[in-house]
Amino acid sequence: MTMWNIAPRSVNLQGVCLVDEAHGWAVGDGGMILATRDGGSSWSPQGDTDKDLRAVSFVDTLRGWAAGRDGILLHTEDGGRHWRRQDSGTERNLYGVSFAPSGRTGWAVGDDGTVLASRDGGHTWQPQRTGADAHFTRCFAQDDRVAWIVGKKGRILATTDAGATWTVQESGTAADLRGVFAVSPGRCWAVGRGGTVLWTEDAGATWTRADSGTELDVYGVWVAPDGRAVRVSGDDGMILASADGGRTFSPLSSGTGKDVVTLAFTPDAVRGWAAGDDGLVLATEDGGATWHPQLNGVHKDFVAVHGAGPVRWVVGQDGTVAVSTDAGAGWRGGGIASGTVLWGVHGLDDGLRAWAVGDQGTVLATTDGGDTWHRRTSTTTEDLHSVHLTASRGWAVGTAATVLTTTDAGTTWHRQNIPATEDLHAVHGPDDGLHAWAVGDQGTVLATADGGHTWHRQVSPTTATLTNVHAVDADTVWAVGRAGTILATTDGGATWSRRDSGTDAALWGVTFTESGELGWAVGDLGTILATSDAGARWNRQDRTVTDTLKDVWVSPDGKGVSAAGDGGLILGSDALGETWRVHVSGTGKNLYGVHIFPDADGGWVVGDGGTVLSSRADGRWTPRPIGPATNLYGITAPDADTAWVAGRGGTIMVTYDAGAHWRAQETGTIRDLLSVHLRPDLRTGWAVGDQGTILATDDGGATWRHQAGAPGQVALWTVEFTDDRTGWAIGTGGTVLATQDAGATWRPQPTGTTDDLVGLHVVDARTCWVVGDDGTVLGTENGGAGWRRHDSGTTQNLNAVHFAPDGRVGCAVGRSDTVLITRDGGANWQTGATGSGMSLWAVHVASNRHWWIVGDEGTVLSTADGGATWEQHLYSPEKDAPARPRPRRTTD
Repeated sequence: MTMWNIAPRSVNLQGVCLVDEAHGWAVGDGGMILATRDGGSSWSPQGDTDKDLRAVSFVDTLRGWAAGRDGILLHTEDGGRHWRRQDSGTERNLYGVSFAPSGRTGWAVGDDGTVLASRDGGHTWQPQRTGADAHFTRCFAQDDRVAWIVGKKGRILATTDAGATWTVQESGTAADLRGVFAVSPGRCWAVGRGGTVLWTEDAGATWTRADSGTELDVYGVWVAPDGRAVRVSGDDGMILASADGGRTFSPLSSGTGKDVVTLAFTPDAVRGWAAGDDGLVLATEDGGATWHPQLNGVHKDFVAVHGAGPVRWVVGQDGTVAVSTDAGAGWRGGGIASGTVLWGVHGLDDGLRAWAVGDQGTVLATTDGGDTWHRRTSTTTEDLHSVHLTASRGWAVGTAATVLTTTDAGTTWHRQNIPATEDLHAVHGPDDGLHAWAVGDQGTVLATADGGHTWHRQVSPTTATLTNVHAVDADTVWAVGRAGTILATTDGGATWSRRDSGTDAALWGVTFTESGELGWAVGDLGTILATSDAGARWNRQDRTVTDTLKDVWVSPDGKGVSAAGDGGLILGSDALGETWRVHVSGTGKNLYGVHIFPDADGGWVVGDGGTVLSSRADGRWTPRPIGPATNLYGITAPDADTAWVAGRGGTIMVTYDAGAHWRAQETGTIRDLLSVHLRPDLRTGWAVGDQGTILATDDGGATWRHQAGAPGQVALWTVEFTDDRTGWAIGTGGTVLATQDAGATWRPQPTGTTDDLVGLHVVDARTCWVVGDDGTVLGTENGGAGWRRHDSGTTQNLNAVHFAPDGRVGCAVGRSDTVLITRDGGANWQTGATGSGMSLWAVHVASNRHWWIVGDEGTVLSTADGGATWEQHLYSPEKDAPARPRPRRTTD
């Protein structure tokens, strides 16, 4: 198993800066600032902002700047020990910052043509006029006078007089540019969407497009001082190398499928770092021929934790295991059983031997601290939810009243016959190796006093699902469960009684010290309950997080407590649990698409890393993994069982059994597909994406064929039809295409804007709404013969729009928690916010009062009062979730 260090927060990294072989910084979402002083062997978090950071620039080991969302500019003069916010004079998002080697002159660029300049080391900033109305993405300061800016639609600007004047240069491309790097006033490189790599040797008088050999988006670029060695990075772990100044490239193996957003090297082009999604930091010591992860975020939900001395073990989704050998100060992790949820883990005091159990009878064991894991025969295919060992004896429990016993330290496991049929969720016993308790559905409590040879049912005072159990000794046992349930026995289970928890939140974990005096229980919405009087009273501790906590463990003396939960979250306490510190902060994947059923009783959500969530009548959002970890951007669901998803690299997948199984469809393209739409007949559909891609199917996706009509340089963001023949597709540069013959012909409609159009909602054959960059809101009431621009009241980029069935109430959402609401059919729009602080990517207005929104870092929000208040929905695997539905249809 490949092990890697785990970033303190599993967020996307957007910028990296390498000062020398030892010192470097990386920044990203949620205010993440990471620093290393030892060449990346260890990384430490810095700063205290929660604003997304997009770029970082250091001129030496002390002086640095970071820029990001809502105009934030941070500066440090002591290597990041202290970061201070500087007055940027703008609330527009900033995506690039760069300082000249002197540290005096620098620039920051961002939305709506924003260009800021500083001539005093960043202490003061002044806006500069460029004459270009564009969205700028990156900048590069060659010296105190020469600088470059790149942006959307192939925009390149340069200055040779410190920004007094900026010259717009002809790039020869309309592709969005994402990175820029210069080595002299005359030699510069720029990279962007669709494999775009440009270079100039005459200060931008002419730009030449290199043969990158890829159509993937390129984000990062670095060039050696002599201009010969060039490295670029981008989607799907792509890293390319050139030895001839960027004229030709060859691929390098990065070892990851995650997007690599930025990279930097030492001047000799030998040592380098690359950073990207999920807190990824890669390192190379041979010019990029080989890469190894130094940091890797964990977005998988953790569901179990156990410890021994300074060692902590955590397991969860997709076979993920994380281990700490220093009481939680640092973590490393990896995947040991891809596609499997590991529900339980138990480690022995030696810190070397541990067992993990999970789906379909999985039992795994390690004897070397987790470096290698070996599968053990379990004699069952039922899901196993919990494991506990004492010396040579041990037990594992799971669905359908499964109880496994081992008497040889976990080498072999044998199923026991027990007096129950319910699913069991946890097992625990004291160190005597004879007594143990198992708990599960409908308040089930089982006990053994002979090492597990025989089990008997004990009388439980509840029918609530019991999720965890902890035996202090052979007499005192605690159990927790749904609806804030806490049960206790002091006579070995002869009698069980309820205890007042003071909460209705579902409780998932419980633990006690060896003496039984101190205890903790954890659960939904960051709930942490503590007792210091052997459970007589339970008090709620200050909420450290809002993510669901799935398990908790305490050392026998109570001096070390650890909890684990959703999104890779790990908490620790070394103060008897009175204060908690986040070791690894849980952050969900960015979510881009949402589909809610007409009755608002469930729906679908898709996002980064192959994320698919579904919700049904019980209100839970449950992961429905598709298998490949590819980013998904669009979803369509004609009924509750059938759905198509579309995403990176031409991906389209379909399910006919509510997500239990997914099947890939052959699209004939490797271009990103950004939207998919299927009609209620489950046969007729369209998908659109990069470089003018339009696909159509009339057999449910068994075959997809290309349709013509979109300019090749246009990225199409959304497609939607009102009937089997009438539809629209929208995209970059103000593009609106319409068809009235099922896509046989697509005709452009004049919109009067060149802003990128991203969100589309078709009310009927004549009424349609479109939103996009710079607060653009367009509407038509005559089938697109004329489009009218409406005052949105914002300049934030808008990503999605949707209306209630009556066409009167609508909502548009966008970056930086932007929400627009109309209640008069779009005539007037009012600005609002959800309070999440996240960029919002999709919205569904199910009725005049019930709406759903999804966005960055796993944000799922709903309102039941027309946007007056918003509720955040958390999602995670749950042991007692309903069984996966059986497939209804296995052929197209």
